[in-house]
Amino acid sequence: MKKYIHYCWFGDKPFPKMGEKCLKSWKKYLPDFEIIKWSEENIDLEECPFIKGAYENKKWAFMADYARAKALKEYGGIYFDTDMEVTKDISHLFEHATFLGIEDSGAVAVGAWYESEPNSILSTKLLEKYRSFASFEPDKLSELAVPKLLSAILEEYGVVYGSSKIQVLEHDICIYPREYFYPYSYNRDNNIFTDNTCMVHYYDASWVPFKERMEMQMVRKLGKRNTIKALVLYRKTKHYVRQTGKVVLFPLVLYKRQKRKNARIDEAYLNNKQTTIDLIQSVTQNQKDYIVFYNKDWMGVSNATKELFENLVTCTELFRKQDVKQVGNAIIESGVSQVIFSSFAEGWKSLVLYLHKQNPELVIKTFWHGNHSQILDIYGWRRNQEMIDLHRKGIIKVFGTCKQSIMDFYKEQGIKACFITNKVDTKIKKAETKKGPTTVGLYAATCYDWRKNTFAQIAAISLLDNVVLDLVPLNSEVKDFAESLNITLTGLDKPLPREELMKRMAQNDVNLYVTFSECAPMLPLESLEVGVPCITGNNHHYFKGKEIESYLVVDNEESPVAIKDKIQKCLKNKDKIIELYQKEIKKQNKKESQKNVKQFLEM
Repeated sequence: MKKYIHYCWFGDKPFPKMGEKCLKSWKKYLPDFEIIKWSEENIDLEECPFIKGAYENKKWAFMADYARAKALKEYGGIYFDTDMEVTKDISHLFEHATFLGIEDSGAVAVGAWYESEPNSILSTKLLEKYRSFASFEPDKLSELAVPKLLSAILEEYGVVYGSSKIQVLEHDICIYPREYFYPYSYNRDNNIFTDNTCMVHYYDASWVPFKERMEMQMVRKLGKRNTIKALVLYRKTKHYVRQTGKVVLFPLVLYKRQKRKNARIDEAYLNNKQTTIDLIQSVTQNQKDYIVFYNKDWMGVSNATKELFENLVTCTELFRKQDVKQVGNAIIESGVSQVIFSSFAEGWKSLVLYLHKQNPELVIKTFWHGNHSQILDIYGWRRNQEMIDLHRKGIIKVFGTCKQSIMDFYKEQGIKACFITNKVDTKIKKAETKKGPTTVGLYAATCYDWRKNTFAQIAAISLLDNVVLDLVPLNSEVKDFAESLNITLTGLDKPLPREELMKRMAQNDVNLYVTFSECAPMLPLESLEVGVPCITGNNHHYFKGKEIESYLVVDNEESPVAIKDKIQKCLKNKDKIIELYQKEIKKQNKKESQKNVKQFLEM
């Protein structure tokens, strides 16, 4: 009959040196046992709510509690904690069907647990107990600890806690006194080593955070009382050193902050600020209804804003209080009734607060072009959080967004939200049909952004015959990848102005924009406006429920084969797709967009 040693190791920490030492001892004294490691790889984490919850909360010790019960029920054998060392021959222990030991607390511990056969009474009952829990409750860990659960079972068979004698209970369950397996006390202040000691549990707790383990080591060396005194002294000293350091270094911190700030106040910055003030005065000279702020350096936002609104004022970041005040005063003096911020730049929060303080009656709104995937974009996400904070305080009145699901979410959050769909109008026409290879265009703000899914789309193009890929912007990684797939590649290494990019799109047979995360992407509409179909992902609203959706929308954005299949279908039906766009999308989207903007302005 096969004999097994079981141990557990969950999480991504490297296996400790103590574990290696103990594992060697198992092999030395139990050479005919097969060793099985239990981890995330061979435990079904969906098996029951307890194991799933323990994993989600990274409670590795509780996962091991469950795994040891499962292992002994299914296989039998002996379970060892990774800090349990065998120090001499233990073959004489196997005369009983089950053995366990008592630790220094007096409770029965499970650092070493033997079951001669599968489906033993203890392992079966303990596993059933774990599987009876409806969930894993992190705030009730003491009630879920295996010694407590196991002790409740053993009490049925008359176990005596803290006994110094060997106890043989019903079902041939043998409980050995502490000296056998647990000679160390947890704090190392009450150790019991005798001739009967055949294992040593080190209480290494390798899954415990480093700080807690260090404190545990101090307790073992200094004692609990001295450790508390040492930690109090350390924390006071650390606090004093930090505060002293802050006082000493504060002038240097201020100097560095000012130096960084001044580095951004160059001639271009000052010119941009003056342009903003001039535009405020010019735009509001003949109308006092509203003005819309946008950052001209953000091409996508700029293009979308120009398509939707009139009365535009370009404004870059505002780094100084005096600049915020100058721009704010220009707005107040203009007498305009509402100010709309299309997206949000650094310093605009300060401008909003200044405007609200000077004129609480001024209506302030925002139009956000992003979504929640922007948490990976620190700059954009901070601006989003600033907007939401200002909305919650009632300073910003309306939160506009070009993604339907984002509007629905913020409405549920109690924010006054409004949906505005993007639109595109252009006089650029489709280029004349040319002979030669099929040309596919792939354009995004950057190739590096995971949301743009550049490399999966390149891989899809490699599956087509006689194709040239035109890509803007290019970088070395893109070039290397395309070359490795034998793709003929053209393009530029820098972004293009909108009109030039649309002219480039108009020369292709099909364009790609199969991205992972979008709101209301401009590029598919721009491509269709110039008479070229554009393949997209399924993360925007333009084509939902319309016939054109079956030709242009890829359901699995990460699959090169799915993208390739959609490209081929699109190439075969180019004329029909453009006809469907004119019929189903263009007029309706333009009409809807104008209606949305009107509603937004009137809110």
